[in-house]
Amino acid sequence: MFRPLALSIGLFLLAIASTEGAGAQQPQGDVTAPAGPGREIVQRKCAQCHAATMWTALRQDRRAWESTLYRMVGRGALWTPEEINAMADYLAQIRGRAK
Repeated sequence: MFRPLALSIGLFLLAIASTEGAGAQQPQGDVTAPAGPGREIVQRKCAQCHAATMWTALRQDRRAWESTLYRMVGRGALWTPEEINAMADYLAQIRGRAK
């Protein structure tokens, strides 16, 4: 009876120990991002949860970036449609599909 509870508590403590300090190790924002409309919004909004390396490796067209941004809204991001449009335009400009 106590064995499943002890196992659950042990797994919980292990999960906490393995994630402790993980967020502090990642630099937030990307000061080297190219200038352009939407840059400040991307830096301000995306850096709340992600290190710049989270998105700088991706290459997507505008539609895919917009879809990604709306997926973040589904996960709790509080962005206006205007902010999403500006971010999708900017990300497609700097991280669009390679030609």
